[in-house]
Amino acid sequence: MNFQNMEYFLTAAEEHSITHAAEKLQISQQALSNTIARMESELGCRLFERRQGLELTYGGRKYRDAAIRILDIQKQTTRLLDDIDNNVRGELRIGISYTRGQAILPQVLPDFVKKYPLVELSVTEDSNAALELLLERGEIDVLIGFVPSSFEGAVCHELTKEHLYLVIPGSLLSEHFQTDSCIRDKLKHFDATHDISLFRDFPFVLLKKGDRIRSIADAAFSEAGFSPVIKLETRNTQTAVALAAEGIGITICPELFLNSNYIASGLSESYIRERVEICPLFDDSRSDMIAVSYNKNRYLSHAASDFIELCTARLRV
Repeated sequence: MNFQNMEYFLTAAEEHSITHAAEKLQISQQALSNTIARMESELGCRLFERRQGLELTYGGRKYRDAAIRILDIQKQTTRLLDDIDNNVRGELRIGISYTRGQAILPQVLPDFVKKYPLVELSVTEDSNAALELLLERGEIDVLIGFVPSSFEGAVCHELTKEHLYLVIPGSLLSEHFQTDSCIRDKLKHFDATHDISLFRDFPFVLLKKGDRIRSIADAAFSEAGFSPVIKLETRNTQTAVALAAEGIGITICPELFLNSNYIASGLSESYIRERVEICPLFDDSRSDMIAVSYNKNRYLSHAASDFIELCTARLRV
C-alpha cells in the first residue's frame, strides 16, 4: 500500500485538475498522470472521468473515502509509535478562535517549544464552529476556544470564564449625550442595568456572522428589542477595537483583549484605551467558558497532552 500515491490521488480529487494538483504537490503533470494511471490499473477501476476537469467516478468516490480513513489511521499510528519510542519529533496542530490566538499563544508556546524543539507546530485560526468540525474530523489535535457545543466526543479542560465588554468611542458619547455629566449618568445607568438599548442610536462595528461573540451580540440586541446600525463587519477583534477608538462605532470585545500585554487594547495607557469607555456587556452571571479540548476518539500524543497541561497551568483561573 503506497501512502504517497493516496496523497497524490486525494490532491487530484480535491483540485479537480492534474495541472493544479501537480503544482500543489510540486511534481510534474506527467508524473502525477502516470501515478494515477498505475493506480487505476492496479485497482482495476477507473478513478476519474476526464472531461474538462477531473471528476471522480463512483469507484473513485469510494476509494477517496477509504483513502482518507487509511491515511488518518496511518498518521495516528505514526504518532503512537513516536510516543512509544520516546521520539520527540512529530507535529501539534492547534486550533484557536480568531479573537484569542494573539493573547493566549504567547503565554504557552515558548515553554512548549523549549520542551519539544523538534515538534512541528501549525495553528489554524477560525470561528469556534469551524474549529469544532476540524477537531471532530481529526484535522486539529487541540482546540482553544468556547466549550464545544456540537461535538459530543470532545474532552474539555476548562480554563477561564470569558466576559464580554462594550468598547464605546468617547467621540460618539460626546456626540449623542452632549455633556460630561450626562455621559457619566448614562454609563452609570448602563453599568447598573446592562440595558444595551441605551445605545440603540449608535453605530456598531461587529464581528462577522458565524462568530460566537457575534451570535451573543445578536441575541443581546434581540433581547433589547432593536436592530443595530452596523457600520462595518470584520473577523478581527483588534481591528474592531481600533476602529472603535477612531469613532466608527461601538464594538464588543472579550475581556482577554483588555488584559493582555501582547495586545494594544490590553495596555491601560495605550492610545486606544484613552479614546474609549469600557463597560461590561452583561453582569457576572452571564459568561461563557473558555477551554482547551481534544477528541477522545483519536490518539492524543504525549506532546499534545503536555500542551493541554501547560494551558491549564498557565491559563486556568
